[in-house]
Amino acid sequence: MTRNTKIFLWFIVIAYIILPLAGDFIEELLNNEESSGFNDYARITDVDYQAVLVDEPNQSGKLIITERLTYDVHAASKDNLFWELWRDLPEDYVDGLKVDYKVNYVKQINKDGTEISYTESPKLYWEDYDYTSSIYGPGKWYHSKGPYNEDLANYECVFFYVDGLYREQVTFEIQYEMNNAALRYGDVSELYISMYSEDTIKYLNSFKGEILIPNKDMPSKGNYLAHTYGTNAHSFKFTESDHKNPGYYTFSFDLNKEDLKFKNYNEYLEFSLLSYNDDKHIFTDFAPRNYYYDDVYLEEALENIKEYDNLPIEARNQKIALFVISIISSILIGVFVITRDKRIKKKYIFYKPSLQLDYFREIPTDIDPYFAAKLLFSKQNHKVDMGDIYASILLNLVRKGYIELERIDNTKAWNPNNVLIKILYDQFTSENILNNIIHNKMEMNQNIQPIQVDKYNSNGKKLEDLSINEKSYFNLIVKYANNKSITLKDFQNKINHDYDSTDTFVTSVENSIVNIGVSNSYFQKANYLEVKDKTHRLSRTYLITAFVLVIVCNFMIYHTRLDLAFGSFFVVGFTLILSAIYLRKKGDEYILLTQSGEDEYMKWYGLYKFLNDGTLMKEKTVIELPLWEKYLVYATAFGISEKVIKAIEINCPNMKDSVMLNNEYYRSRSFRTHSHSFGRSTRHASKVSRSFHSSGSYYGGGGRGGGGGGGGH
Repeated sequence: MTRNTKIFLWFIVIAYIILPLAGDFIEELLNNEESSGFNDYARITDVDYQAVLVDEPNQSGKLIITERLTYDVHAASKDNLFWELWRDLPEDYVDGLKVDYKVNYVKQINKDGTEISYTESPKLYWEDYDYTSSIYGPGKWYHSKGPYNEDLANYECVFFYVDGLYREQVTFEIQYEMNNAALRYGDVSELYISMYSEDTIKYLNSFKGEILIPNKDMPSKGNYLAHTYGTNAHSFKFTESDHKNPGYYTFSFDLNKEDLKFKNYNEYLEFSLLSYNDDKHIFTDFAPRNYYYDDVYLEEALENIKEYDNLPIEARNQKIALFVISIISSILIGVFVITRDKRIKKKYIFYKPSLQLDYFREIPTDIDPYFAAKLLFSKQNHKVDMGDIYASILLNLVRKGYIELERIDNTKAWNPNNVLIKILYDQFTSENILNNIIHNKMEMNQNIQPIQVDKYNSNGKKLEDLSINEKSYFNLIVKYANNKSITLKDFQNKINHDYDSTDTFVTSVENSIVNIGVSNSYFQKANYLEVKDKTHRLSRTYLITAFVLVIVCNFMIYHTRLDLAFGSFFVVGFTLILSAIYLRKKGDEYILLTQSGEDEYMKWYGLYKFLNDGTLMKEKTVIELPLWEKYLVYATAFGISEKVIKAIEINCPNMKDSVMLNNEYYRSRSFRTHSHSFGRSTRHASKVSRSFHSSGSYYGGGGRGGGGGGGGH
């Protein structure tokens, strides 16, 4: 399992654990944060509620409601106090009748039991000076009658203006009349009371309530049905009494903080009373006509209550069904992933190395450094760094004697402006010599046999052949050099400006992997990563799907009756994560190498471990200089040059005899930094070239370019 996969897995697990809390926490932060600061709120925490039914002529089937409200006021700053408290009055239209209100009085209840009666204000306050005005100031209340319209400043709400509260608890008693609370139908009457809902109930610690029905208006037993709605329990318990309040039949409830828990789908406290049979109109003798005044409604009303009561059962059944589906889906996903591996192994041949080894001390084959790195990391989740590759190719050109890098001014540090690339081999002169030999033999009518002419550089060193990428890199240097030399700075500027030539170079490097691998029979076919890439793409798809299921889908259903559906999405998400890890691991094995390719990989992997894990540092046997030089070249390609450089400086006392190893620049950080800068320049130029050619545009041969590279060593 890779480090990134482990991090992602832990992220999913932690997110799943905190998800149920995150939504509520964020919502609470948003509710708390008002204009004057983070801790700025006035919450209703305790309610003592009493509603008395009135069925009298011209009274519109109304309720007289008296509430004692305790507010927890928590202004964030003493410079911005609370001057206004409020009680929302839920407005609605039911069967054509508007549920509206009339406020009778507002009074403040002091802690010692005394009362302060508030008087009605002639207007709704808007400006700050209104709150402290002798006309409109504290001690007033205002009933905004709605219907709700923010532009017209209409709110179905009662406001009461206080004398600047900072952080304290205050209690008020308000009384108001609720019209059209009792509705009459042909075969039934209904008293439906929406007491509290939405934001007004989120911070309640207690809620005591009484619904009082005059004895003359109370249906007899068997002729009524009372029901409550809301809270996480779906409904709340109530008691009935015919003697608690003389002259009235009383429905009572007393809810504590444990009872007052809500989610988005049950943020309300409601009560209903249906009367039917002989008492079908007992408390609606004087109720106004509604749209369905003469229609039968009892069966529908009872069905609605039954459907409501069945909602938790239906939600549970849905959660069970979703959980079963998640289990089945997880099993199918697991079976698919396992059988997929079997199908792939049946379709393709994956060879096993014919040798097993921990370390390999020799250079397996003098192959191109880029190909060696790609072969090594083909089975590992390690990306080849092109900066390291270009550094290793440049080093190999130095090692083989085709070029050398020297400091122009020895009094200054090594930097691109002070480093000169000198060409030590003139390929055109060598070709002319070979052509002259062939021409002379032709004139003498001699048979022309294949001629092998050794190549030497200007220092007399016999040269090795170049790999594909080394040859491409060397040709670039030759192309841009004047008088067989060019500074690093100028070379990089040329690369940055000559878009097409640079793109040709980049394309050649990209294609070299397949060319070398197929021509040397390391790969079974050109697209040797086809199966691995498909498997890794499927693995990424599984991870993305897991993220959507575990985070997004759980977040969407958390505030519905499904809650988290017994962890259904988590089960599938976790299965997808495990499957993605399995696919990723298996995908690393799906490399279409030949038998010789597998053996070559094993050797390079053994060399990599030898160079990387400190074994080279502890090596006691004598290592010859040419091998040290190759170690440095390939270690640079593998991105572990610093470890080999350290070993060279400790275990190679005769490195001064090597032109390459003795040059401190090749062992410096600035050398590798320049190559990374060179890599960025090639990517930029290649990208520009390809974008212009794909769009059919003309760029005029270049543009402003950068250069730059490392500083001193």
